[in-house]
Parts: sequence; structure tokens; C-alpha cells
Amino acid sequence: MVATEPVEPLGPPEPVGDLLRLHEDAGIQLRLLDNLWPFWDAVTTSSLGWSGIRLRNARPRPA
Repeated sequence: MVATEPVEPLGPPEPVGDLLRLHEDAGIQLRLLDNLWPFWDAVTTSSLGWSGIRLRNARPRPA
């Protein structure tokens, strides 16, 4: 989502602690991959809905 007018923050940023632990406690699967591309290839050939908008931030596909 993109704001179409200026937005004032509710307050200063607050530390949230250990993000990996918070994901685990919430039952959220978080994957840390050395090479994203095999996973991405599986996603794009699956029946999942997907978006690759952030792939420009990934390391280049290995040769």
C-alpha cells in the first residue's frame, strides 16, 4: 500500500526484541536460504499465488 498523503507516525520507533524468536512464538515459518533460486523455481511452478517484487534484492542466480 502506498499513502497518497503525508502520514504522521504514532510515536517513536520501539525495539521489538528477537525477531526470530517472535516469528517462532507466533507459529510463522521463516526460511533463511543461502541460495533463493531453487525455492523460487519451486514456487513459480506451483499452484501458489506469488509475487517476486523483491527479487531484485536477491543475489544473482548462480551459473
